[in-house]
Amino acid sequence: MKRNTKDIILKSLPFLRNHKAVLSRLRMLRRYKGDPEKPNIMHITVTDKCNMSCPFCLYRNDNKNYRTINVEMAISLIREIDSPVVLLSGGEPLISGKILDTTRKIVKSCREAGKITGVLTNGVTLKKALMNDYPEFMPESKFFFQISVDGLKDVHDELRGHFDLIMENIRFARDAGHLLYTNTVVSKSNIDILDEMMQFIAGISDRIYLNPILNNGNALDQSGLRKLGEFILNRQDMRIGNSINFGKFLTGRRDLKCMFHSLISITPTGKIKFPCYCYGEGSEYVDTFQEYIAKVNAQGKDFEEKKAHQCRNCYTHCLHEADVYAQYYWDEIIEQVQRPVCLYKKYITPLYKKFT
Repeated sequence: MKRNTKDIILKSLPFLRNHKAVLSRLRMLRRYKGDPEKPNIMHITVTDKCNMSCPFCLYRNDNKNYRTINVEMAISLIREIDSPVVLLSGGEPLISGKILDTTRKIVKSCREAGKITGVLTNGVTLKKALMNDYPEFMPESKFFFQISVDGLKDVHDELRGHFDLIMENIRFARDAGHLLYTNTVVSKSNIDILDEMMQFIAGISDRIYLNPILNNGNALDQSGLRKLGEFILNRQDMRIGNSINFGKFLTGRRDLKCMFHSLISITPTGKIKFPCYCYGEGSEYVDTFQEYIAKVNAQGKDFEEKKAHQCRNCYTHCLHEADVYAQYYWDEIIEQVQRPVCLYKKYITPLYKKFT
């Protein structure tokens, strides 16, 4: 009997961590008031080297002249900017050697400072990294891995590759008790299998984020964006991380500002990208946070209202989600409460299943 009770508790830890993580994230987001000097998320590109060659990647590199961020510079910026959430990505931040060591040192500093810390990875080397039992990567409610999964096997392999290996690595990480979030880039290639795809991903993910592809020949048209928005609105029971108000934004029922300054992006050279991490042609790079703030104050309105040419067809969720939490926080809570079936399936049912 004691063994069964212990097993149940151990199996429940990832679920309980996830709910603690959700509450922590909501508290952090509630603090965000749209102040450029206090960005909610700090996104650090640890390296531009990658072990994949995704055709839609914003950071494609020949892997010969790749760069890796200086640890001391990264930690100094983390302390100066003081965002409550720090995301580490690439390229691929879990490639062994100097890149992995750099990621570990930054994660250690973030966790010691009480930051919500996420490592964004393609999942190819996830198991290999975890098998070393690095203390920086121990499971905890403020630490998670976010893995890119863009479809079922055929579609994902066409877009990224290594589907079977990534699924094996995800199972290993889940068995180790880690919080695993997924990010799915939604495009013409997978919008028609969205429901089937998400049913599968819901079985491996603690939180699902859906991100429409940017400025690409495979990008969604208005019909595709509406379909994605309806899915986000109606399938919150699948633990969709996107807000209901973002779903309304995609369907044209709600306007949201692009609060690009809610997320500050650091390049592998230690420079700050302006105005945001997904800005394409015409990107600017500044050396200090003070320079960045000066540019935000001078040009912010054009980017918030998407008047800049590069921003007009951008629907990247995180930069619009910030407006939900800055301006529509309580409205979002009410929207969630109006979906009791989704809330039950999203929170109560998984807990019941874990303890029975």
